[in-house]
Amino acid sequence: MIDDNKNFYERLEKQLSESSKWPSLYRFKFIVKSETKNINKLKSIFDDVKNVEISSRTSSNNKFTSFSITATMKSPSIIIKKYKLASKIDGIISL
Repeated sequence: MIDDNKNFYERLEKQLSESSKWPSLYRFKFIVKSETKNINKLKSIFDDVKNVEISSRTSSNNKFTSFSITATMKSPSIIIKKYKLASKIDGIISL
């Protein structure tokens, strides 16, 4: 599984490098369990990014919250770092 993630991140970084000029606007999408600790962890990953727009929507049963996070990112490698940090949140789904 770790090798699969490594290959995924390498492919994503290559695609991002080839498809955009950097810095560039990028939209992250995540789904987390609607627990304060998970939501706070996710938001804190983007504390160091300027001009971040975070929007969220809670599921009808309030068990999950989806996030769209849009920010000007400096490079594909920083995007990959953000995904790796987010992947440490219990039960997170990255879209």
